[in-house]
Amino acid sequence: MKTRYLIFASMFIFILSSTAQVTPTPPNTNSHTSVTTSVSNSTSVSDSDDTYKFISRFHSSKKIQIQELLSAQLKEFGLKISGTKYVWSEERNGSLVFECELTNRKLKMFLDKNEVSNSFYKKINAVGVALQKMITNHRNTNYKYSALNDAKENVRRASRALERAKERLKIVERGNN
Repeated sequence: MKTRYLIFASMFIFILSSTAQVTPTPPNTNSHTSVTTSVSNSTSVSDSDDTYKFISRFHSSKKIQIQELLSAQLKEFGLKISGTKYVWSEERNGSLVFECELTNRKLKMFLDKNEVSNSFYKKINAVGVALQKMITNHRNTNYKYSALNDAKENVRRASRALERAKERLKIVERGNN
């Protein structure tokens, strides 16, 4: 009886742990990408129907390279420098439609897609992709949500959980003999 209980408990824990690790698929209208290559270099991109947001933390040694890229790509925007903070921004009709803020170790970009043209959005998106490659040294050019990679990761985790459950079962069986 005790063996059956332990087998049932092991299988219940296995099923519970494998289903608890499933990541929900985001809606098609939004995409979010997060890439971390080390503790000091990471980027996060959120691209919804209304806004585009890019947030990054990076090692301070990358600031000059990032600043040069932004200065070249965003030269038509007003640049404001306050100490070590660089801000490129544009306002239309009294509201902020674009802002890019660079500090020694952090970068934030915001774009209101409802207030700008599609070509303007494509330019800022291209800048974001270039920054993501530069900051993370990420070689993959497709930064979209990948359901296939998540499914593979879920299978890998489930396989590991199954192996742990089998080991626990062997231990329990040895203890009952």
